[in-house]
Amino acid sequence: MDDRSNDLFQSEVESIDHSQALNAIDPLRCDRWLALSAMQKSIRRGDGLTAQRALATLYRNDPSSTWRRLLIIVCEDIGIAALRAVVTTATRCANAKALREMGKDEAAVLATARMLAEAPKDRSADSLFAVVLHDPALETMRSKCRSVSVARRLEFVADPTLSLPERALAVWHSSGVESWGEQRVGPGDLGALMQTYAELGVPERLLEAVAVAIRRAREPFPLLLPLLWLAAAGSESELLGSPLAPSGLINGVPLYALDRHTRLGRQAIKRFAQENAEISQFLTKRGCDSRDDGALRMAVFYADGALTRPTLRWRHSAELTAAGVAADFHKVQVAADVGAELVELVAAHIADLDSIRIQLLSRACRLSADQTGHLSSLGTAP
Repeated sequence: MDDRSNDLFQSEVESIDHSQALNAIDPLRCDRWLALSAMQKSIRRGDGLTAQRALATLYRNDPSSTWRRLLIIVCEDIGIAALRAVVTTATRCANAKALREMGKDEAAVLATARMLAEAPKDRSADSLFAVVLHDPALETMRSKCRSVSVARRLEFVADPTLSLPERALAVWHSSGVESWGEQRVGPGDLGALMQTYAELGVPERLLEAVAVAIRRAREPFPLLLPLLWLAAAGSESELLGSPLAPSGLINGVPLYALDRHTRLGRQAIKRFAQENAEISQFLTKRGCDSRDDGALRMAVFYADGALTRPTLRWRHSAELTAAGVAADFHKVQVAADVGAELVELVAAHIADLDSIRIQLLSRACRLSADQTGHLSSLGTAP
């Protein structure tokens, strides 16, 4: 750790509220899959208490992966809306071992969850990466990036005449950073990409935080944060703080945690498709494959799981959100306009989905309590 990084770390340690201990937090009585879902979605919604309770469930069993998840969350859900939160989370994550040796890790991880819940939100990095991955309109640029040198790709990154998705695609191909277990972009030069960003005026602290995120999270989408910072620089912005409808709780577990990434969530969505007449009719009329509920899972995510508060609105945020939604629906072979209609329909019938979630979660709680005295089996992925 260089002197400047050490100074930053020491100042972060001094800023942490050490009055709150992990053993003072009542953990959610559920498995790690539901806890992970609850933590990320409660942070999105600005619910710090539920985020800390979910974190307490996770951290006791796997501190390292909990820090990794917080780093993913700050890049995916906070991003350019609160760059200090990005830098702070990256600094704490990079120094998690030192914090543990100092006996300050529990206070630091709780403070981080609370900070992220309270921070403004911007999901543009996630939306832009969805476009990079799935938008068919970028196929020509994908072919071009695969066929040219890294130096030429870096020229694309710096070219203001290209669209933001085209530049983002060039960023990814320039970096050589792959998603975990995938091979899509081949060799790159991450150092040269960071130097290009620096020459374009991206703050050094942001680049350092992104470097930490790439090493620890092992995902490429944090690479888009500097590009988004450049796109947003100088533009007008505002915070939207409209309250979200409260979610029901079963033993403290919010119903929105039952999503496509949990076993109980997938069961609830399948029943939703079968039991809600309007949803069933829509899926049939629009030609969605009844054997594959991928479209409905995606719609539930955008109608319920992706909601944020407070939310930063800036020059490109609305178009990036729309493009990301369209790209995600393209991934499940659904046209953008059909996907948008389905999201609206799900939002109008979310109470019906929640009723199913209540049944499934309550039943799982009873069975688990009868069998083991705790809820260790809740939501376990198959």
